[in-house]
Amino acid sequence: MLNITFNKFGFVTYNSKRNNNFGILNNNGMEKRKRSVILAGLCILSMGGGILGVLIGVLSIIDVDMIRIFARIPGYTSIYSLTVDAHFLYPYFKVLLYGVSFLGALKMFQLRKSGYFMYTVAQLILLIIPYLMWHQIPVVVFFTDLPDMIFTIAFIGAYTLYLSQMKSASDQEKSGTEK
Repeated sequence: MLNITFNKFGFVTYNSKRNNNFGILNNNGMEKRKRSVILAGLCILSMGGGILGVLIGVLSIIDVDMIRIFARIPGYTSIYSLTVDAHFLYPYFKVLLYGVSFLGALKMFQLRKSGYFMYTVAQLILLIIPYLMWHQIPVVVFFTDLPDMIFTIAFIGAYTLYLSQMKSASDQEKSGTEK
């Protein structure tokens, strides 16, 4: 049987049920998942933050004076003074964790649940390491890191709302959407 359909743009689609031309009629669970605009925006912002964090970390490894250019960005005004006084491994940890955070946001953009867990763990560790590596009293660390804490909690909470749109690795293996 030949099936002729017109879509909203006026294009004609020919499809036969017998041989399933173009693979349109029977997807066997391989439907394309839709991502919401808000989730896409959150992921893009998180990926931008991850790239910026890696860039700042790499520049502070090369020469700590190079990160003074980021003092004009709100929330980064004290980054130079804190990085100079921090443990020498601090920039390396930041590069690693912001890289994991970027990969997690990229996986969430691809609607994978593993990205949510990567992003969440990396961001929570990024909130903890200043207490361990900055040579400041905890109250100073808390108030300095407060904007990061607010944004981290807000983004993790927003991603949690969209967790039902993401698929786990076992769901992807069953549907054949990811190999």
